[in-house]
Amino acid sequence: MRVQRLQLFDYRNFHRLDIEIPSKVALLVGANAQGKTNLLEAVYLLATLRGLRVETDAQLIRREVLSDPLPAARLVADAETSEGPLKLEVAVVARPGARGPIATKTVKVNGAPKRLADAVGRLTSVLFGADDLLMIEGAPSLRRRYIDLMVMQFDRNYAAARSRYERVITQRNHLLKRIRDGEANAEELTFWDDELSKDGGLLMQCRASALAEIGVLAAEHHRDLAPDEALDVTYEARLEPRPDEQSSREEFAAALREALARGLSRDLAAGMTLQGPHRDDVSLKLNGSAAAGYASRAQQRTIALSLRLAEAEVLRRHRGEPPVLLLDDVLSEMDAARRTAVLSSLGDAQQLLITGTDWDRFPPDFLAHAARFAVEDGSALPLDSTAPAEKTAGS
Repeated sequence: MRVQRLQLFDYRNFHRLDIEIPSKVALLVGANAQGKTNLLEAVYLLATLRGLRVETDAQLIRREVLSDPLPAARLVADAETSEGPLKLEVAVVARPGARGPIATKTVKVNGAPKRLADAVGRLTSVLFGADDLLMIEGAPSLRRRYIDLMVMQFDRNYAAARSRYERVITQRNHLLKRIRDGEANAEELTFWDDELSKDGGLLMQCRASALAEIGVLAAEHHRDLAPDEALDVTYEARLEPRPDEQSSREEFAAALREALARGLSRDLAAGMTLQGPHRDDVSLKLNGSAAAGYASRAQQRTIALSLRLAEAEVLRRHRGEPPVLLLDDVLSEMDAARRTAVLSSLGDAQQLLITGTDWDRFPPDFLAHAARFAVEDGSALPLDSTAPAEKTAGS
């Protein structure tokens, strides 16, 4: 799977960008705040239809056009996949709202309009970015997002179940508050508990299975990058007793149904559902100790990269071809030995887009096989061509 051409129109801080990626490796180098991260995130958006580092989809639209009558951003990728040529087009269109612009996304696959759920995963990608370090020591929601976005790229049933689960949680929480306030009966929970358990069981079983794969692969990648350190990754479903990764989704659903019944009094007191996959976590340990608060910045970066490389392998296994690998400033805060180990580990990638702030972080043999782009002052200049890519703006 390879992206051959990427076009961006009024996306984030880009006005116009049209670049061709002629080789397996594309290297984008420039100072901070020049657009490198946004470019990688555009490819990831085309794969997952999820914007990163934004609170609303309206923030995906370039600020300078938000005052237009119909502000919009557009992203287009021409790619080659094992199933043939693929053209993905995503449009983000905003309209006025009471608290600011409200945006909606539409997508076309090879020129045909598709539902968002049917377009996720047509292009698969894995993105490593600076925010991945927050996944190590940040809130559990960040680790849940990691596993959710991965599984959604190869399992459409998972994406649909996750959407239903979120809607049911909202309904159940509303009903819990009404029961607590004497406005409804506890018997009304039966329907919602059944629905929550069914979809929640599917989510937990898929997560447990995927994390079992991730744990083995991430430990192997981490051992290659840092031979003296051992990484342990496990899924922590907040259920007692906790089913293991070999359990069926029916067994997970039954365990969740029992947990909802046992925890009803606590849920009523809190006015919210306190058990289920929306409360689960992923345990990350380095040399037997919790990575959060223990690992150094360089170690955190190595852990995060190991997780992303494991994710790429899981996607390859399930989709039958490697995803596009997107690495944003991956070599920062690493010593020379770790940088060498990281670049050596990327040799099997079918396509790699990687950014950096300095050319000298990359060895000559790596540079020789890469399509090189200098990102500076609102432009992406292919260094093997005298013609610059169309003007862009900012980062």
